[in-house]
Amino acid sequence: MGRILSHLSDERFGPNTAEVEAFLDRLRRMTPDEWDRVTNAAPALGAVPDLEVSQSPEYFKALEAATRLAKSQVFPGSESAFYDAMRTAQLVADASSFQPSTRPEPAGSAVVDERLAPDAEADAIIRIMSTAYEEESWRRVMNACMVAAGALVVRGSIPASDFTRLYAPFEALSLGKSG
Repeated sequence: MGRILSHLSDERFGPNTAEVEAFLDRLRRMTPDEWDRVTNAAPALGAVPDLEVSQSPEYFKALEAATRLAKSQVFPGSESAFYDAMRTAQLVADASSFQPSTRPEPAGSAVVDERLAPDAEADAIIRIMSTAYEEESWRRVMNACMVAAGALVVRGSIPASDFTRLYAPFEALSLGKSG
């Protein structure tokens, strides 16, 4: 029984398990500057999905194609491997220092009160907007991590151009992928 479980863990993410694991290990070691670079390179993913899709249509077409391919069992267990890699990337990123809840000013901590002096009210509004921006940035990074991990699972089965699009936010960092 142990031999079977050992074999399964070796192929947790399918034929590209080594690449996915290297990517996840690199995510664990990313610096704040690297997280910022990923944020800036990641396509917008936020509260208005139709707007984001219209701004990055090729990215979302590539994601849809990769998801469809994973669900088609391109290799045994590809759908499970695809979603497992995405979920694991989310957990790894969530544990990072870039995550907004690990920062000094959590969301909702700045409340605007009409009794505040104008300068204090302006500062409170700026804190709220800053927190909202950080949370939106976090969503972009989280989604980029998940999508890149999923793309690594089906790499070699999707067109190279689709993989390049989905992995692009991490390309400059050389995270977990080989030639």
